[in-house]
Parts: sequence; structure tokens; C-alpha cells
Amino acid sequence: MAAWEELRLTLARFLEDRPGAVTLSPDLVGSDGGPPPYRIGLAPWAEAVARDLHGRFGDQVDLTVGALPYPAGGAPRRPRTSGEPAALLDPAETGAELDGPAVVRSGHTLRHGLLISNRTGAELAIATNGQVTALVVDPGTGEVVGGYSGFQTLPLVMFRVPPGGTGRIPLLIGTASFTDRLGYAVPPGSWGIQVTLQLTQDPDVRDRIPRRTPVLPLTVTA
Repeated sequence: MAAWEELRLTLARFLEDRPGAVTLSPDLVGSDGGPPPYRIGLAPWAEAVARDLHGRFGDQVDLTVGALPYPAGGAPRRPRTSGEPAALLDPAETGAELDGPAVVRSGHTLRHGLLISNRTGAELAIATNGQVTALVVDPGTGEVVGGYSGFQTLPLVMFRVPPGGTGRIPLLIGTASFTDRLGYAVPPGSWGIQVTLQLTQDPDVRDRIPRRTPVLPLTVTA
């Protein structure tokens, strides 16, 4: 109980002094925290906060910075992908480009827009949860190196693009690193992003066809 009370006060201070640093914690109000270790999630830019918490509480806290455990060396906690990646969009049928340059600070999140052009004679429908989420890739190799590591709600929101038209879909770009070699955040530099779209022509949205966008440019700043 003494450890939980100290941790609760420490987290409350971080929430006030460094907004956004703590992304996951036990209930800080009306809870005894339960038994340790206490699971704490931190933003990708909050490595210094993790260092402080680890130094104070050691193995009484289970720390994640972005998508990776702290200290480094444990199994990555990143969105899992299975099987082969989706096929690329056919540019003769569907175009995809960013709604302006995408620039984001390392460790932070950017809310942007993806422009989808329908080059066919039929309506194009895209199933989303209100937005689509990008993966950050190495533009030279195509390797997935990062992305958004937080939780998302999962309502079904359809975006429809008429034949010959262009539609804008909200785009979420996160810069949590998925690989130890880059640290906890995708470092500054020129990177790429890709989005897997769930396409459908089924009014009941039962039959979805996943298709990836081409690699689109992302600039990560310090």
C-alpha cells in the first residue's frame, strides 16, 4: 500500500507537469492499485519519465514506453500483424496521397488526412473506425519500423467515394518505434508511411478487401 500511494502521487504529478506522458495506469482515484507490479504506459517521448519511475520503483512497476518495454530488451508490445501484407492498390483504379506534407515531432502523434481518388466507374467504399492508421516504414527497404501504439475505439464508419471523385479520410500517424535499434521513438529523418485500407462494395460490409497504399513521405523532426 505504501508503494502504491507513493506511485499514485508520483503519477498525479507527472499528469500535471507533463501532460500526455502517462497513457495507461491503474485508477488513481478511489483505488488501492491492486498488487504490484503496476502496469504503466508512457508516451514514446517520455523515456525520461520511465527512467525516473524505474529508478524509484524498480520491479514494482511494469513499464511500457510507446510500444516497447522499459528497460529495453523485453518482448515488443506493438500491434501484431499476421500473414503476408495486403496487396498494393491498383493505381489504375484507386489513387492515394497525403492531404499536404506530413511533418511530426519524434515520439508524437499527427492527425492528418489521406486523399483517396476513385478512378473506376463504381462507388468506392472504405470501412474504418472513423480514421485510418499509418505504419511508419523505412522508405528504402519497406520494413515497418513504427506507428501508433495507443488504444482506439472500433466503431464502423464508412467513407464513400463516388466514381471519378476524391474523398478525404482522417489519418492517424504515430511515431512509436517498433524496434529496439531505433529506441522508443522513430528518430528524426525522412521516413515513409503506408496505410492498409479495407475496401468493400458490399452494402452490409461483410466482404472487405485489404489493399495497401504506396509508401507516402513522412518527415520526423527533433
